[in-house]
Amino acid sequence: MTPTKPHPVARGETMSSIAKLYAVDAHALAKENGIVDWNKLREKQILQIPEKRLHNAPLAVAPKSGPVAPAKNVDTKTFSESADALLAKGKAISLGWLNELLQKLRTDSANEHVQKKEAVPVPAQVTPARHTPVPPRRRGSRSGRTLDDVKEQLKLKLGREPHVVVFNGVMLSENEKKQIVASVALCEMNADGFGSMNSDQEFVGRKYGASGIGGLSYSRIVHIGLSYGVIQYTQDSGSLGRVLQKMYEKNHSKFDEIFGAGDAAIATSLRTLTTAGRPDLQENAQVPLSGQAYWNSIRTTPAGRELTALANGDTKSDLPVSREIRGKRVQPIPAVRGGPAIDIWEGEWKGRFLAAGQIIDFQEAQLEFAVSEYFNHILPLAKENKVRSAMALGLIAACAIRGGVGSGLSKLFYKVAEELHIALPFDNSDDEKTCFDAIAAASIQRNRVGAVRVPEDESRRARLLRNDEIGFLTEDLYDISTYG
Repeated sequence: MTPTKPHPVARGETMSSIAKLYAVDAHALAKENGIVDWNKLREKQILQIPEKRLHNAPLAVAPKSGPVAPAKNVDTKTFSESADALLAKGKAISLGWLNELLQKLRTDSANEHVQKKEAVPVPAQVTPARHTPVPPRRRGSRSGRTLDDVKEQLKLKLGREPHVVVFNGVMLSENEKKQIVASVALCEMNADGFGSMNSDQEFVGRKYGASGIGGLSYSRIVHIGLSYGVIQYTQDSGSLGRVLQKMYEKNHSKFDEIFGAGDAAIATSLRTLTTAGRPDLQENAQVPLSGQAYWNSIRTTPAGRELTALANGDTKSDLPVSREIRGKRVQPIPAVRGGPAIDIWEGEWKGRFLAAGQIIDFQEAQLEFAVSEYFNHILPLAKENKVRSAMALGLIAACAIRGGVGSGLSKLFYKVAEELHIALPFDNSDDEKTCFDAIAAASIQRNRVGAVRVPEDESRRARLLRNDEIGFLTEDLYDISTYG
């Protein structure tokens, strides 16, 4: 590469910050100048800037000569500098896998958006929230790690990339979206983080001494199967299959290695099962694709009422196994060639899913899928109603994830606003906070806000989001024009 104009190193500049300033690769900049140890940059040292810029990166404006005082209350750390600090912290707690990911985040950040931070105040209506972290109790971890470890990994993974503040608020960037999704994920995951598993506990229920998930109309009737990952992608609905496909596209060789134990055919059988259903049942009209969807269609019919009565009988054997509902996707398959067919939340399959939760490419796939398949779909209505706070967007996303995008549950926030006689679209952040706090307090008000029923789980999620235990929910308001 041919060098262009020289750059004198100013006090406080790093190799990463200079590279980002000119939108070039930091490694290429170091190589151009024969620098091996990046920590030995000297003030007033002259660097030659390579001509070739990062792919698609806009050319940054060179700074004026002489020291420039940072704007008040504006974070002057670059993403690379923040990532370097986080990496050092990660090494201190022996999270060696972060090195590769953080380097990738640096490169992606420079490639996708080299942005100038604007020292523009956020509108005065913003009322900063005070967060008092309250560690939640999580059970069921199979890895021996704690939920605090998972929170630390999420902080290190997504970083605290400086918010880009424009005139009307904070830019809702891809990284901001992932941070909100990660905050929602803490409402769902256990200490296994991206490998968190729920082993068909909706079917198990809480009757007969079982410790599964109770209060569901289909407990002991419908097998939901494995729920997995940061927002518990479910086997029966097909969302697990879609995220597995995303993982495969991200790194197909690692996918075959982990899920097939090196046997690509076994790994493929898993993707087929969780998307289209087990091959021998795909043309069988007697077996529904989704057991839960089938249950919803018969629940109030005589057949549905009969199943309910049997499932709630005096003994577990009242409902025969032959009458339990399993969709085409929730079927046992072999984990090895010639082996017995087992459910994918058991035996060798269980170990593979836990192991996959530790793979960086698969972690990224989970977050990207959550953003594209859930979070992005709530934005048009949020934009229409001028929802601008991170906590409100997080709660709306949590409801859409649990109830489905476009479901009645996904519109809970707006229903509560109407019940409280708050005009839509919102015209200030205090009204959003009033709705949010009402949902958080609903569990002590008989799970209601006026005439609107608020499920206990949603009230709990609101309280967890309000705690903001990993500090990802910005206290500034977003600019709705950046919602897309």
